Amino acid sequence: MNTIELIEYKPCNIPRDRIPQEIIDQLKDNYKNKFKINLKYTTKGDEWQIISQGWVGYIPINNDWNFHIKPKVPITNIFKMLDYAYNLKSFQFLDGLMKCESLPDFYNRLATIFAHRILNRIQKGLYATYIKQSQELSYVRGKIDIKTMIKYPWKPKLTCNYDNFTQDIEDNQILLWTIYIISRQEICQEKTRILIRKVYHALQGYLTLSPFTANDCINRKYNRLNQDYHCLHSLCRFFLENTTPSDEKGNYNSLPFLVNMNQLYEKFVAAWLKQHLPPPLGIKTQHRVEYDSFSFKIDLIIYNKKTQENLYVLDTKYKTEIKDSDRTQIIAYATANKCKIGIIITPYSNNILNDKITENLSIHSLNFSLEQDIEEAGNNFLQQLMSQNYM
Repeated sequence: MNTIELIEYKPCNIPRDRIPQEIIDQLKDNYKNKFKINLKYTTKGDEWQIISQGWVGYIPINNDWNFHIKPKVPITNIFKMLDYAYNLKSFQFLDGLMKCESLPDFYNRLATIFAHRILNRIQKGLYATYIKQSQELSYVRGKIDIKTMIKYPWKPKLTCNYDNFTQDIEDNQILLWTIYIISRQEICQEKTRILIRKVYHALQGYLTLSPFTANDCINRKYNRLNQDYHCLHSLCRFFLENTTPSDEKGNYNSLPFLVNMNQLYEKFVAAWLKQHLPPPLGIKTQHRVEYDSFSFKIDLIIYNKKTQENLYVLDTKYKTEIKDSDRTQIIAYATANKCKIGIIITPYSNNILNDKITENLSIHSLNFSLEQDIEEAGNNFLQQLMSQNYM
């Protein structure tokens, strides 16, 4: 296996004759929005320059070539960001995972934990409930559908509506689909792959394999009989959001594991603020603003829970430099929500924004650093927010 190692946003120069053209073509075709790829001509020979555009993880191209993209921030901080973003903090199993040396290692260990938790639930019995079904039967079950009988009197069988007590429900089907997706991931170690196959076959006997998305794992209802599914579905959300491909990859069976650092940073900041904002402040995420012909979503809005007044518009930018377009965007967001203050949040920025646009509007930039301890960085960020009299 030939592995090309990259660091996000850092140019990687590879001699042209070291990597087959077909591998470059596949990377360009299937991941064109995730990489910048250029052919550079030098006195020492032609080189491919590949730059990851804010994506980290693992991409299998075929059985012989893969790409491993490392984050530019400390790996432990990536784990803590995932901890917050996917609400894993309360499940008390991440302590050991913080010692992982890479994202593939983290993925493998988390997949092992996930599989064992499903096995434990199978041993206790999968959650089951009643679902409404309608079926043509030769005998009466539940209630007879009189309207259908009148409409089709020549049918020999009865159309019956009844409640069926079954385990083949969405709560469990999400688990099966996620296990299926993980089973196609080559970065898992052989021992983990054997365990995953075991879980898949155990679930397959009871459930229908149906596709689900990460959004299907959010805002589900739980009760005392399926409370432990909250943790399982949070893990499903992580795997489906970062493993399911967004591009067609030909006939190669393995799937990429890619984390979008821009989205992760946005989710992390929102989750951190939600836990640490002082009362009576609250936070809205992905707030939609509607106009006649278009709409847009705002990353974060801090509001007063008592008065419901929107106080501050925040836009997260996982970048080192704030551009004029970012400045224009935060002005538009603040104006649309009648907020007096707009704030751009970056992990590190070379230019500081502190502009008074009008008498009723000012925009600022603040850093939520990823280069130091996450909690320390968060407290520093919150202090900046407070000390500048933004709150």
